[in-house]
Amino acid sequence: MIGKRVSGRYKLLEVIGDGGMAIVYRAKDLILDRDVAVKVLRSEFNKDEDFIRRFKREAESATSLDHPNIVSIYDVGEDEEIYFIVMEYVQGKTLKQYIKEHGKISVEESLHIMKQIVSGMAVAHDHGIIHRDIKPHNILITENGTAKLTDFGIALAITSATITHTNSILGSVHYFSPEQARGGIANAKSDIYSFGAVLYEMVTGRVPFVGESPVSVALKHLQENVIEPRRLNPEIPQSVENIILKALAKNPLKRYNSAQELLIDMNSALLPERMYVQKWNEDSDEDEKTKFIPPVVPPPVEEKPVINEEVKTPQKKKKKWWLILLITFLLLGGAAIAAFTIWSSVFSVQEVNVPDVVGDDYEDAFDQLKAKNLDVKREEIFDPEVEDGHVIRQNPSGGTVVKEHAVITLHVSKGPEKEDMPDVEGYNIESAQALLKDKGFTDIDINYEESDSEPEGTVLTQSPDRDEKVTPAETTVTLTVSSGTPTVQISNLIGLTQQVVQTFADNEGLIAEFTSEYSDTVEKGKVISQDPAPFTQVEKGATITVVLSDGPDPNKEEEPAESDETSGDRTTTEKIEVKLGKKEKKEPARVRIVYSDKNAANEVFVEEEITESKEYTLPLTIAEGGTASYVVYINEKEAKKETINYDDIQEGDDGD
Repeated sequence: MIGKRVSGRYKLLEVIGDGGMAIVYRAKDLILDRDVAVKVLRSEFNKDEDFIRRFKREAESATSLDHPNIVSIYDVGEDEEIYFIVMEYVQGKTLKQYIKEHGKISVEESLHIMKQIVSGMAVAHDHGIIHRDIKPHNILITENGTAKLTDFGIALAITSATITHTNSILGSVHYFSPEQARGGIANAKSDIYSFGAVLYEMVTGRVPFVGESPVSVALKHLQENVIEPRRLNPEIPQSVENIILKALAKNPLKRYNSAQELLIDMNSALLPERMYVQKWNEDSDEDEKTKFIPPVVPPPVEEKPVINEEVKTPQKKKKKWWLILLITFLLLGGAAIAAFTIWSSVFSVQEVNVPDVVGDDYEDAFDQLKAKNLDVKREEIFDPEVEDGHVIRQNPSGGTVVKEHAVITLHVSKGPEKEDMPDVEGYNIESAQALLKDKGFTDIDINYEESDSEPEGTVLTQSPDRDEKVTPAETTVTLTVSSGTPTVQISNLIGLTQQVVQTFADNEGLIAEFTSEYSDTVEKGKVISQDPAPFTQVEKGATITVVLSDGPDPNKEEEPAESDETSGDRTTTEKIEVKLGKKEKKEPARVRIVYSDKNAANEVFVEEEITESKEYTLPLTIAEGGTASYVVYINEKEAKKETINYDDIQEGDDGD
């Protein structure tokens, strides 16, 4: 087909996609001088007139869709029994390829991509067009990050043809809605369910349901709830998890009423006030389980007995029966001779050489054998060396001469045999990793999460779940591990009111204890000092002691001001050098210096970002018999701490 001109206008240049229903080519539109994508249906569907009629109607209806996030359909036609669709050529990759390259995608990027898809989906639904096969394979990501939904409007024709040819429902079972898996009619809410399955895979790195066969996956869509996305990826906000769970509701009435309603919810999902909303739960009043309906058998037809009646016939005259028998035998003999004479020309069957298809993809092997007028029988077996979906062996073997329509048995690989996923929840992380590696798992992702109940290093959750059927060498295991008791960083509370301090303590799970004393320098009702000091890390539930000002002491007599000549204060200047390591030099480091002396308590001297080592000069005043101190924080971690005593400073000392 490469180099062929379809409809005299589209020159096929290269294959860019190959599926069970069609082959997609990059082609040149010779009239408009532009690249296009031409989807050519496989030959086995050319004789199905009902399918061709439905295919044309659905594709032509999709040509009315004009949206930046829907791949445009330019033309639909036929050329010498080649049925084709001409579409916009998109340079980029499918979302499925993108997920395989990046694993799970960040929540922000996932919403950015899927909001574009839902925007296009909403326009299509407004035109009465349902996609019916939304999946990562049908979403294209362009080189500039634009997402486009393809194959809009033709899934109905494909589904019907598939049922006609195989008497079963096939397709993208990992993204099917329950009503589609049940064999029912898809509608706009079916597209919303498929959207939920795609977004689930993007933010967790795995499809909602896995199973040994398409039938087992379809049953899970009907009967089981998905693992909550936040269990697989704790970084997902509750608002986003709620969108996924609502879209994946078994009961269509519990899903979003429209794509437009879904889009509105997505647009506000990352607002701060929605990040910690209540978890969404589907009301389980209605029974959505699959019901078995026995086949309808027509009642047997009651046969009326035949009553034999004697019929009196008039007696005939005797004939010459020997003459009749002779003529009959002569006629039969002549017919037999004629039959044997023309047998070879009328009833002979052509012989063909069986192609060698071992190692080929099953779809390619099937096409090669069908081209030789041979029938194909598929048998699937596990094989650790041959890729899933490829032919391991065939019977008869390649090169054998057989009659047309002989049955060729293809043994097709199901990949390595699947095993039960080990249970490592509750294990220490080192033990869990050792066990998984012994079982053949090589791709292990570890996420850390604070835990009030489990000690540091304990596995809290795992994905895949225990006893789930998996192939160790091909499975990514995600472990969520306890990082220990949650900790809180104490803020600088100096100068705040009691109400503000109490609110901080309540929000962070701390206990605040208040005392008060007179102060000539701090306004009444505000914090004079705190313990622990600002920016200290403490466990949740810890107590912080805060001293509030009662204002000036009314009973205290005003002391005469001391002259500078009699003052016992001493001043010093500390030179503080902040050195950055190789790691910090790669990106800006945040530096904060907090100091205390006679005139300040836990005051911030400097807070800034630096990209190279820097020296700071800090002036300090120390009261007679007192101390001064400072703490240096780099990226919120304590890097240096020093206390200077009054006696360490000589009068008039300028520092180091």
